[in-house]
Amino acid sequence: MLDLILRAGEAAGNAGTGTGVSSEEMMGTTYGSLASIALLVLMFVVFYFILIRPQRKRDKELKEEVSKMAVGDRVVTIGGLVGFVANIKENEITISTSAANTLVTFTKSAIQSVVKRDRLNPDGTVKKEPAPEKKGLFGSKKKEED
Repeated sequence: MLDLILRAGEAAGNAGTGTGVSSEEMMGTTYGSLASIALLVLMFVVFYFILIRPQRKRDKELKEEVSKMAVGDRVVTIGGLVGFVANIKENEITISTSAANTLVTFTKSAIQSVVKRDRLNPDGTVKKEPAPEKKGLFGSKKKEED
């Protein structure tokens, strides 16, 4: 430790005589450290836009779905339990899980997904929506005439 302090003192004393570190070497070290800091910032920005932002968007959409949930909607809990909403209270939801009408109560935070009643078939399965029209690179594709 003492040796390190003595070397630092010698380098400071020799800086004016030209035997220490040159200003060009100092500039190279400064640019190298700035480049590594810039690379870390760039990695964080990419990480934010690839992982954090989409997850926040999904969380916001789920929160909206849960707040608009109504009796009769189909829900899936984070534990994988599927059922229909039977009762809604301030922070709790009761779902009917089987043909025997087994009622189970959960907190709203335990809901993973919500399917609205109008998107369900009479047997409880989800209606298939028509596939969206595929678009080409420069707008919608022309239909071929036979």
